[in-house]
Amino acid sequence: MDPLLRAGADGDNGVLVDEQCRTTLPDIFAVGDCAAHRNEFADGVTVRLESVQNAVDQAIVTAKAIMGGEARYRSVPSFWSDQFDIKLRTVGLSLGYDATVIRGDPEARSFSVVYLRRGRVIALDCVNSVKDFAQGRALVAAQLIADPATLADSTTPLKQLLPVRMPTPT
Repeated sequence: MDPLLRAGADGDNGVLVDEQCRTTLPDIFAVGDCAAHRNEFADGVTVRLESVQNAVDQAIVTAKAIMGGEARYRSVPSFWSDQFDIKLRTVGLSLGYDATVIRGDPEARSFSVVYLRRGRVIALDCVNSVKDFAQGRALVAAQLIADPATLADSTTPLKQLLPVRMPTPT
């Protein structure tokens, strides 16, 4: 990050990049931990995401942009960590949340915390709850407005909360 900032790229806590991971320097891209970008899943706040998945997603967008493609970075942030018998999975960014909902049983060490902002699902922290992590990604991507009581009901799969999409007639 420092070499790019010293070379004149805009940034402070990271090198600022656009939707195609371009810096403010001509023909220079930045991806991964050093890239600061406006993130729609953080309510438009500029963030740096230090995760493998973010680096991979940004690298794909950058490669397409270099080849003249129209790709833009719009990946739902995700993180994971295994700590002994605990599998922590996070999807979305909980920045600016105003409510939380607990799904599952913390005492049993299998639960999720769903973060809401103005009723919309913005993130989930899933402890030993891989299905919630996988299905929660779609809720975050859809910026779904959800009923907290329904979210709390761990017998209802999260994927059932998404609107049913009818196939487009051909």
